[in-house]
Amino acid sequence: MNWLLLLPELILAATLGAVLLADLILPPARRSWLAGLTLAGTAAALVALIASAPGTFGGVFTNDGLARFIKVIVLAALGLVVLSAWSFDLVWRRPWGEFLVLLLAGALGMLFLASGQELVLLYVALELATFPLVLLTAYRPADVKSAEGGLKFLILATLGSAVFLFGVSLVYAATGATRLVDISAALAAGQTGPVLLMGLLSILAGMGFKLALVPFHMWVPDAYEGAPTPVTAFLSVASKSAGLVLAIRLLANAFPDLRVEWSGVLAALAALTMCLGNFAAIPQTNIKRLLAYSSIAQAGYLIMGLVAFQVMGLSALLFYLAAYLVTNLAAFGVVIAVERVTGSTDIEAYRGLAQRAPRMGLVLMLALLSLAGIPPLAGFTAKFYLFAAVYGQGYIWLVIVAVLNSALSLYYYLRVIRVVYIEPPATAASAPALPVPIPLALVLTLCLIGILVLGVYPGPWVDLARAAVVSLF
Repeated sequence: MNWLLLLPELILAATLGAVLLADLILPPARRSWLAGLTLAGTAAALVALIASAPGTFGGVFTNDGLARFIKVIVLAALGLVVLSAWSFDLVWRRPWGEFLVLLLAGALGMLFLASGQELVLLYVALELATFPLVLLTAYRPADVKSAEGGLKFLILATLGSAVFLFGVSLVYAATGATRLVDISAALAAGQTGPVLLMGLLSILAGMGFKLALVPFHMWVPDAYEGAPTPVTAFLSVASKSAGLVLAIRLLANAFPDLRVEWSGVLAALAALTMCLGNFAAIPQTNIKRLLAYSSIAQAGYLIMGLVAFQVMGLSALLFYLAAYLVTNLAAFGVVIAVERVTGSTDIEAYRGLAQRAPRMGLVLMLALLSLAGIPPLAGFTAKFYLFAAVYGQGYIWLVIVAVLNSALSLYYYLRVIRVVYIEPPATAASAPALPVPIPLALVLTLCLIGILVLGVYPGPWVDLARAAVVSLF
């Protein structure tokens, strides 16, 4: 067994332990060092990951191109969110060490989830990735919305886990195997039947909860609104990456012979999810709830890549994830900057933002236009590749639905941009200065560069995504 394959996970686990120990030892005035320690551990894990070689560990853990691509996204999200939260006063009102430990625990679960090749490991990793985020959602118990969002997230996450585990038990009963390659071999040998199909359906339903697909999306708006905004940013990006890599692993490694059965189900879920997310976003007056429903719609676009289950479709999905990372974190970075000064996440708090903070207004506008799919930004390029892949597989109706939904989403994104650029502040008191701390300014700058580079020069990044999935076929 090659333990070096686990080096990124071991580094992140060691960082978690070091942060926990330092939080107990350091005086409160020095605990800002914990963020630096977390960032150093994240950077070390990222370097170890990039330098790692492909391989498998015990037949249940793999370090292939797909795993490395997803882990880069998770670690990048972790680092950017820690930088964003560094100066976020609404987090500092609770112990800073607890916040970082929970973030690291959730990210560690996502890393294992990206490499899992066995159902029990995948289930344990899924729980490790989920429940720290539940605690972070309810991180402000004195806030009714935070407590409510955390409770709803807990109930539905538990339900989703139970449904997923029920599906795992049915698959084991039908095939006698828990390793993905053994399940695939059993299917190839003709071991199919209603029990196996029911297990697959239950597993898809459990993944639907994690990805916030309709009709399993009910927890998202309240969890996004109630959680501290840096947590919402991490939840919106990293958890989607983990859920999608879980879906790719199961469908590519365990159930490729049942593609006829699951592709139609996923196509219907994609259409319903993007329609509900976009229509429900239109009347929202809170920007975090608007971005929550936008995130549901984006999940619908993302699983279109699973419908077009071949190299082009999955590489387009991974490229879309990278574009979504920089775009969504840019939007939430501006939300953090406004909330830390005004204490509000209502869209009305953004009146005249372009006059008060022109750079933040520009970042928010470009992020929202990228989410809508306006050229030449990253979101447009990602949607172009994704829609082309789905069209090539013959799902023309799904592409039409997606294009119409992208046009619909432009309405509510432009409504926010109108508030930012056209409507003046109601009063001088409602237009305070909006200083941006250096860590948060760095996050906004990096994300803005990512939005432009991925949109204008996508070739190398698409090639990286293609190389990550080619070994699956």
